[in-house]
Parts: sequence; structure tokens; C-alpha cells
Amino acid sequence: MKKQKQSFQSAFEELEKITASFEAGDIDLDKGLKEFERGLELAVFLKKQLAEVGNKVNIIKQKFSDTKGE
Repeated sequence: MKKQKQSFQSAFEELEKITASFEAGDIDLDKGLKEFERGLELAVFLKKQLAEVGNKVNIIKQKFSDTKGE
């Protein structure tokens, strides 16, 4: 079974919920460890997505700066 690609927004919202549960202190040790691991997975995913968008923005900016002198 193939896992559906998660959107940036849904990953960010999931990470916010995990963060909120830690901040509230209403999480047990076993669940906390699983949530911590999931939070790290989400953070890596989000960081990668932001880097990809940043690269695309730089490519677009370079494309337009190259054509500016034409």
C-alpha cells in the first residue's frame, strides 16, 4: 500500500498539535516518545519542502535576471 504524499500545510498542522500536547504536559512517556519521533520526521519533511521551494524561487529569480538584459 502506497502512502499518500503529505502536504506542507497538513504536516505543519500535525507538528503544531504535537507541540501543543507537549506544551500542555498531557502526554505519557510511551506516547511522548512516539510523538517526539513523529515530530522530528515532520520537521525534517518541512525543512526539506522549504529548501525545495527556496531553490525553485532562486531558479525563477535567476531566470528573470538573465533575461532582464535582453
